[in-house]
Amino acid sequence: MRVTIRQYCKSFKSLQGMFAAVPLVSPLAGFLLHEFAPNLNVFSAYLYPPLGDVDPLALAGTVCLLLLAVLVVYFCCEILRRVHASVPILLWCLCAVGICALIGLYSWSVRIIPVPSENMEVAVSVGYQRTDFGLQTYPGWSDQEMLHDRGPWEEQIQKLWTHRSIAVARALLWLSYTLALTCALVIVSLAVYQDASEQASGEQNQSGQAP
Repeated sequence: MRVTIRQYCKSFKSLQGMFAAVPLVSPLAGFLLHEFAPNLNVFSAYLYPPLGDVDPLALAGTVCLLLLAVLVVYFCCEILRRVHASVPILLWCLCAVGICALIGLYSWSVRIIPVPSENMEVAVSVGYQRTDFGLQTYPGWSDQEMLHDRGPWEEQIQKLWTHRSIAVARALLWLSYTLALTCALVIVSLAVYQDASEQASGEQNQSGQAP
């Protein structure tokens, strides 16, 4: 049964469709908390990974990919007419891979640094290779010790770790986070499309039986 884009979007108002809001709201909430509620910086880092100066651009990319995923589900279902039963299983596996990678990357590159002067803690992402300045100035120091001494600010991070290592670490953070959210959203969107298809079929049957 053909489903119009309007019927598809309307089906997101259902209970299962409400779960689609979670992948979309999480990054937005994390970014807003990071920008406007500094005291909740550590909490916001769990909603959206700290990516330094590229936060706004990365957020825009994540949201665009999530919205695109919703549309791709609709058009693929309309073209294929039937989704193979293995697709949701594959998506769940990819989502699990993204979550596991994200957990590992958080422990690898995200550091939580206390800032006593402002009575707060700041979550930042760092690189995996230190600059000559970092090696010479802080030989044998841990990441937390260096950032506690220099301050957990972006300009200091750029001095202590190489640009390439920072970029790689943050790109991997973004990719694993976006992969997990996108897979989760696609799974929900497939269920929403199925619901919309059943409703459209029911409405057609009722109209066909009407005198």
